[in-house]
Amino acid sequence: MRSRSISSAPAGRLGRLPSELSSTIVAGKSASERGRAESIRDVVDAYRRLYGSLQRFVLMLTADQLNFAPVGTSGSHSLNQLLSILAEQASVAAFVRLRDLKAAIEEARCAEQLRDAIFSDTFSNDLAALRKVVTELERLDAAFVGLCVGHVLDQHAWAAGELSAASAVRHKTHAAEPALARSND
Repeated sequence: MRSRSISSAPAGRLGRLPSELSSTIVAGKSASERGRAESIRDVVDAYRRLYGSLQRFVLMLTADQLNFAPVGTSGSHSLNQLLSILAEQASVAAFVRLRDLKAAIEEARCAEQLRDAIFSDTFSNDLAALRKVVTELERLDAAFVGLCVGHVLDQHAWAAGELSAASAVRHKTHAAEPALARSND
């Protein structure tokens, strides 16, 4: 932030015009303060990515039937509320790896506390601790993305299996029809 002021009293004594003298105040940040700010930003970004992944997971399970307000806005769910919605929707959708999902949900219940550590004076000044928080939030995000992608792949494989079975039945039916047609001749 810069502040510019013109001092007229010293200018009169020095014989200079007031417009010639100016002072600029610049707030400087040390390298450690920049590192701290970047680490805090990384924590917030990792949390937002986790939250967004959870929202997309719920939307995928509900076929986009739910409406979510963006994280941090009025009407948005807390992370724990979103995790509860995910558990409920996964049960309704007959999620195949429900046990793994529920374990990941229980692990993720501490994510808000991890994020809130940036407000602690001692914790927010510990860059190594902030990096650990980022790593944990990213690990949780990757776990949920993996479960979601796995579910989508399972659904596609199941649908492809049904199509293959239906195709095989049609193929057998078509193969049997000419034989029936010949026997009628």
